[in-house]
Amino acid sequence: MSKKLERNGLWESSRMMLPQHKESAIRNQKEMQRIQRLVLDEQEVQFISATLSQSQMYKKTVELTLYGVYQPRTITGIVTRSKHGEFRVDTVDPSSGVEDWSWISYKDVLKVELSREFT
Repeated sequence: MSKKLERNGLWESSRMMLPQHKESAIRNQKEMQRIQRLVLDEQEVQFISATLSQSQMYKKTVELTLYGVYQPRTITGIVTRSKHGEFRVDTVDPSSGVEDWSWISYKDVLKVELSREFT
C-alpha cells in the first residue's frame, strides 16, 4: 500500500488541502462521535417518574444523568415544579453557594437516583 494511507498520511501527505475540505473532514469526524438517544423501557420510565415526584413532594435531592449530544451530563438538585413534558430542577453549587435552576425535558433523563444525604 501507499505510504500516504499510513498513520496520519492524509494530512501529512497533502501539501495542498483547501480549508473547506479540512473543515468538512473535521465536521464529519465530530459527527461520528455523536451518541444516539436511548429509548428506555416502561419500567425504567415509571421509576424515573416516581423518583422525580418524590423529589418534588418531599424536597429530596436527586442526581440526574441527562442525555447529551456527545456525552451524558450529570446534575444534582431538587425538583421544584413540573409541567407537561418538562420539570424544573433547582441546584446549588457547593463551592460557591450560587443557586441556579433549569427546565429539563423528561425525554432527556437517562437515569435518576435519590442522593444520599449524610446528616
